[in-house]
Formats: sequence, C-alpha cells, structure tokens
Amino acid sequence: MTETTATAGPRRRPLVALLTAQYLSAFGNAITIVTVPLYVLHTTGSTATTGLAGFIGALPLIFAGAVGGVLVDRFGGRRLSVLSDLFAGILVLLIPLLDATTGLPIPLLLALLFARTVVATPATAARMTLLKPVIEDAGARLESVNSWYQAAPRLGLVAGAPLAGVLIAASGSAVGMYVDAATFLVAAALVAFAVPVAEPRKSRAAKTDGPGFIGELREGLALIRTMPVIGAMTAFVVVTNFLDDAFTPLFLPVYAQDVLHSSAALGWFLGAVGIGAIVGTFLYGPASRNILSNRRYTLFGCFAVVALLRMSLYFEPGAVGVTVICFLVGVAGGPLNPMLSTVMLERVPEELRGRVFGLTGAMALTSAPLGVLTAGWLVDLSGLRVPMLCFSLVYLVLIAVSWRWPSLRAMDERPGEPERDTKTPPDTDPEPSPGEGATVR
Repeated sequence: MTETTATAGPRRRPLVALLTAQYLSAFGNAITIVTVPLYVLHTTGSTATTGLAGFIGALPLIFAGAVGGVLVDRFGGRRLSVLSDLFAGILVLLIPLLDATTGLPIPLLLALLFARTVVATPATAARMTLLKPVIEDAGARLESVNSWYQAAPRLGLVAGAPLAGVLIAASGSAVGMYVDAATFLVAAALVAFAVPVAEPRKSRAAKTDGPGFIGELREGLALIRTMPVIGAMTAFVVVTNFLDDAFTPLFLPVYAQDVLHSSAALGWFLGAVGIGAIVGTFLYGPASRNILSNRRYTLFGCFAVVALLRMSLYFEPGAVGVTVICFLVGVAGGPLNPMLSTVMLERVPEELRGRVFGLTGAMALTSAPLGVLTAGWLVDLSGLRVPMLCFSLVYLVLIAVSWRWPSLRAMDERPGEPERDTKTPPDTDPEPSPGEGATVR
C-alpha cells in the first residue's frame, strides 16, 4: 500500500533538475555574452576580429533552431538536450585549452565559436519538449512552472553578466570560458541522470519510416499554418520582436547619449528593464489564477501598456523617469513568454514540439535584426523622438487589427477541451496514442 502510494505520487525531482539545468544554461549564456568578446579582444587585440567573432557566434541562431527542432523530434528531447549541452561544453572548453597549449589560430577560434552555437541552440527546444511531462509528473501548474522556466534567461543575464565581469577582472577571461563550459556539462549531467522522461513513440519511428528530414521540417511548418492559434501567436510575436528589439540595443543607448548626455545612464536603463522583466515573469504564475487568467486580454493588455510607456519617452523625462519607465516596461512584458509557451505546450502534439518550438523561435529571431536596422536608419533620417513614437504606435495598430482574430480566442481554451480549430498536418497520425485522450499533449 505504501509502495503504491509512493509510486503514484508526484515526482518533483525531474522538474527541479530540468529547471536547474535551464538556469545553469542561462547563467552560462550570460557568461558567454561577456567572456567571448573580452577573450577574443584580449587574445587578438583586434576590435574587428572581436566584432567578427560576435557575428560568427550569432549567425547559426537563424537556422540551428529550426534544424535542431527536427532532430529533437526524431531522436527525443532528453537525448538531444544532453548531447547538445555536452558537445557545447567540450567546444567551449577547447578554446582556452588550445590557446594555452598548442595555440589557437583565428580561423580555428571562429570555427569553434560557430560550432558552439550550432550544437548549443537545439537544447532550448529540447528542454521545452521535456517540460510538460515533468510538470505533469510533479502535479504542478503549467503557468506557474513556465513563469519560473522563462525567468531563467532574464535572471541569468541580470545576475550572470555582472558576476562574469567580476570573475574576469579577478582571474582573467580564460576562467570565464572554463566556467561557461562547466555550466554546459553540469546541465547535461542533470538532464541525463535526473530527468527520466520516456521519448515520444513517433520520434523513434521517424528514423525508419518517416518522411525524411525536409518532410519533417514541412510537418512543423504545416502545423504552424494549419493550427490557427499557433500561427496567429507566431505572426504576432514576429511583428512585436521587430518592434521590441530596437528598444534596448538602439533607442535606449541613443537616448542616454544624445538626450541625457550620460553613457552611465544606459546601465541603469538596462538594469531596470531586466529586473522589471524578472518581476513580471515571476508574477505571472500567481496572477494567472485570477488577474491574468484571460490570456488573450493579457496578450493585448501587456503590449498596450508597453506601447503607452514607450510613447511617454517622447516627452523626454529625466534619467530617473526613464529608469522607472524601463522597469515598468519590463514588468509589463514579463508575463508574455510564460503565457505563450504555456499555450504552445497545451496545443502542440508531443511528436511535433521540437520542430514547432525550433521553427517559431527561428522566425522570431529573423525579425529582430531587421527591427534594429530599420530603427537605426529612421533615427539617422529624422532623429530619435519620431521613430520611438512610431514604433510604439505600431503596437497599438497591431492590437486593433488583431483584436477580432478568432484564432487568438483559442488561447483561452484549457486542456481537456476538444481542439476545434486545428487540422492534422500532412503525414501525421490523427489518432491518439494508446493511453492518451482526444486532446493533444
């Protein structure tokens, strides 16, 4: 009797291990952001090479997520998460080891940075495919765990970047690379030994009788097109990322330099946005029970508040005013990622999660550089205030246009309700697997 009860009870160890791996990965990424440019600059003494290293390291993000998503669904999220973190850790470890022993030519350094991003990127989609099963095993709420899970990148950046700076100042940039490698390797070990999630049946079958790599990629695209709620959310995020990613890397630095004539103010602005985002992300879990229970209103409301707050910068408040606005922008935007990932985990079939998370992430990333480029051109053409106002107004126009989209109303259908707005993607099995209900997992 005791054994049966213990077996049937919630298992929280896999969930804790997966969350810990996610936070270690986020902390490692923050160290990478600080360490890699300083390491390249220290070893080469060339700012041009440092810039090239940053470009080479970021380039695979455009395609590695989509390609990695297919591999996740084919070989399983747990296996890809472990292999991705393991190989990324080894590649990062090779950089300081080679530099200290045989030497590290610039082409080899760039190749290692490129390969590190290629192999590390699929881990994001892989861990997302593991999240729902371990949440169900732990008896937890999707919204609550997603708020903790999605807070990791923001907390990692706010806490990890300053710690990386202190570590590098005290011990040198090579130590930062070793710490970065260690975070990958520990994350791989946690998932390998503490997250015993059974791989989807279809991921094993795809190796022998599936439609092939390109066919599997098309299946992911087909789901995004034919499942209206996923397609609508993806389109919404692509547009908002175009607008969002001009704010932090462009508008805020120009505002600090040209309006306030203080480069130090930028640090306060970025810190306020990051801390606000952490607060907003953590608050979504409890707030999703009542205040933010309607997801569609939460989506529109958060973006409307962000738009109005950014519009207020048109009146050029002082440093304190901008810092407060940045904090509130972070709080308002915090609930969005955990809410959207909750909807996707509820709606996307288990055997397609890797592809869908990889593809939607890649789509979102492609619009961000275009937003920064467009904003920079507009600022050069007409100054800062008008582009900031226009970008904020586009938020409100987007909300007005999409307010009546019936597909976004499906965001509020909870698990257990029949999925009425979807079509079966080509070459997939429409019947539920044994032991599963009619709804997708």
